[in-house]
Amino acid sequence: MCEAGTGELQYAIPRAARSVCRWRVNRVNVTAFWREMASSQRNRAISMREIADFLQDDDDSDIEEAQNEEIEDLLSDLQVVVASQERHDDGAVEEQEQFREPVNQRGRTRERTQRRFRRGRQRGGTMRSTTHGRSSQMQITLREMDEANGWTCVPRERPLEDPVFEEVCRVLAPIDENSSEIDCFSVFFINDFWKLLKTETNRYAAQMKTKLARRGLLKPGSMLDKWTPVTLEELKLFFSIIIHMSLVHKESFDAYWSTREIIHTPYAAKLMNRDRFRAIYSCLHLNDNSKYIPRGQDNYDAFFKLRPYFDKLCRLCATSFYPGEALTIDEGTCGFRGRVHFRVFNKDKPDKYGMKIYMLCDAATGYILNMVPYVGDSKTVEQIVTELSEPYFEKWHTIYMDRFFSSPTVADLLWLKNTRVVGTVMPNRRGLSQEWRQQLLEVNEMSFCHRGNLTACKWKDKRDVPLLTTKHAATWTEVTVKAKGGLAKKIKPDCVLDYNQNKIGVDLNDQYVSYYALQRKCMKWWKKMFFHLVARAMVNSMVIYNKQQPARRQLRFSQFLMACGEGIVPARSTDDAGPSHGAHLIAKTSRLVGRHFIERIPSTEKKTKVTRVCKVCADTIKHETGKRGRKETVFYCPDCNVPLCNDPCFKKYHTVKNYHL
Repeated sequence: MCEAGTGELQYAIPRAARSVCRWRVNRVNVTAFWREMASSQRNRAISMREIADFLQDDDDSDIEEAQNEEIEDLLSDLQVVVASQERHDDGAVEEQEQFREPVNQRGRTRERTQRRFRRGRQRGGTMRSTTHGRSSQMQITLREMDEANGWTCVPRERPLEDPVFEEVCRVLAPIDENSSEIDCFSVFFINDFWKLLKTETNRYAAQMKTKLARRGLLKPGSMLDKWTPVTLEELKLFFSIIIHMSLVHKESFDAYWSTREIIHTPYAAKLMNRDRFRAIYSCLHLNDNSKYIPRGQDNYDAFFKLRPYFDKLCRLCATSFYPGEALTIDEGTCGFRGRVHFRVFNKDKPDKYGMKIYMLCDAATGYILNMVPYVGDSKTVEQIVTELSEPYFEKWHTIYMDRFFSSPTVADLLWLKNTRVVGTVMPNRRGLSQEWRQQLLEVNEMSFCHRGNLTACKWKDKRDVPLLTTKHAATWTEVTVKAKGGLAKKIKPDCVLDYNQNKIGVDLNDQYVSYYALQRKCMKWWKKMFFHLVARAMVNSMVIYNKQQPARRQLRFSQFLMACGEGIVPARSTDDAGPSHGAHLIAKTSRLVGRHFIERIPSTEKKTKVTRVCKVCADTIKHETGKRGRKETVFYCPDCNVPLCNDPCFKKYHTVKNYHL
């Protein structure tokens, strides 16, 4: 048995007593033994001989002779315990002669009060020492510790260094006050974007069609069986319908092509056939699946499906606009409840389940400058902050962030890069002042401590609000706030006021996107994310448009979406579309207005004489008999893209509203 220390000694003798009880000592002697042991532990004066005499004088004990050896082992263990206790007591006596513990008003010694204080801190509560001398000694210890780490509680009226931001917020894209909404839209939706979308969509459709045909699963008349390569014109019409869907919310895709008067909206039906829209939406793609590397292998990219578009979008965002001094780092969420291994849960976001993106935004406008997707990797906060804000180092920007990102380590890192930081902070972050962290404040009280140019501020409104800043000092301002009885005056730290004013960049962008989301219910995570990124890009387009316009000509986001949705619809050209693609398009203008001319349906490679079913005849027969009729014709209206008989159907279709009656 090893020597027992002070803490172990309190439990060693009761354990020995329990061992004796196992030898069936009668109840009276056990009780007497426990009392004797308790008394000995209090008086610290029991000797090994008394314990031995007590056990040997027990006439009523029924311990057998064969058990004497085990009792001797027990006595030897007790002897070691008592010897260790005596050595400890000799040292304690010398310490007590030098310093005797005073007793407080409640009769507790400082040692007992200190133990209660430690137990309260371990349970997460606060325990105040009842002795002023001991409390002062603890404060001095914490202060010495903070001073060793560079912290000082002497308030400063101004920071040690106050550098000046000299850049100017401006639009870098070739946009001026005479540019239209579609010009700003084209900054982020360049020709390379449309070509990428066209190439990869057609590639994916061909791959799936070949795969199903090889397995014998390609059904005649199915979407892929009737698939024809998509054109740039069709893709722009497709996105115009998507923008229309973001402005006019309906329960499903089919509802936008419904002819029921209560929900009828003719815009989508004018631009594209419903089945063609569904085919494009189903085959939409942004990368070559044949280059995909499975998860678990080297060079695996969880963002592979969106990587070409995402990288180009980030470059366009960084090169089209230069922000002001105040920047914001925060996380945005793309709502998604399907299966993806990097889905997250955030109870504070409108979309609690979804995919997370870290964003750097201009605080004044909400313009997104850079993005980093969260794909389940193990990037540290320092790596995320550096990757987002690296293009804006060495210019004395001020980055505002919440307590997820901020810490003394991040503040020091950004200060070395000539960048300031303001943000709330978790009180348990490493490197914070211990004395400042444990201070208890009353309502409207504040506390400051400094380390170099870093200032830690704690202010209590309804609860403690700890902040870190390298821009402010220990200063405050009297402001007027709303209260129950009316307006009231309150003193707030300047860093709190500055943080509340500028920590809105990402929230402002989230607000725009939440009102007019360009995403529909989908099982594929990357499509949800793609339309989410498209909505973010359109917010950036609106920002640079309004930045170049006077206040009276600035647009709301809904107005900008309507202008872009109408602007990207191309003027239809029969030469560009071709006969096989033009069959999927519907007229942009109404059939009852404008000038319409009849033409023969263009021939194809397989057929010289192409016929289609006359719409007027078919609808008239269906109205009369209930069954759709078929009357073939070789003529059609190229503007409406509707097959019609020469006479009288062509004239009737363009002059009568209810032509089928």
